[in-house]
Amino acid sequence: MSRRGWVSARDAAGGWTVLSVYDDGWCAAPVAARTTADTRRRLRGFIGWLVTVVGLFAAAAAAAVLAASLPWLSWVLLAASGGALGAAVLRAARRRARERPPVFASSAEQAAATEGARRTALDQVRGVALHREGSEDVVTVAVRRGGPVVYRSPDRRLGRLFAPWSPAPPGR
Repeated sequence: MSRRGWVSARDAAGGWTVLSVYDDGWCAAPVAARTTADTRRRLRGFIGWLVTVVGLFAAAAAAAVLAASLPWLSWVLLAASGGALGAAVLRAARRRARERPPVFASSAEQAAATEGARRTALDQVRGVALHREGSEDVVTVAVRRGGPVVYRSPDRRLGRLFAPWSPAPPGR
């Protein structure tokens, strides 16, 4: 078995989940959705880093022109600007690495290792239907026991991950 990919999607109840799709099925693990307060906090942090980097770069340029008798000052400010930019990039990379779901060999392995994950094995699936509603991909899964399971996401990866299990529409 191998992992095809993952995508964040809303379920029928409106809760956000991370769907990790494998060749043998998929796992849906609940995640906390970002709120507007989270977005504002991250935007303020980004603006703070941007102001710091641009301010240090501008100070280095001004020091090169205005303080020609102290050439080392512009180099120090330029190095500080580069250091701040490097720190911002490293921080963003660490945050992305924390948010990425762990990789498992199969959906069964992930379901056993992840608390709260709901596994849907491929042999439980009767059919998968894909369509688009507005700006969202919608996947409706008919399972052998129980009602249909619906996932929605503005990310087009949702449709691409489930497309191999869906019949091709007429005319394709």
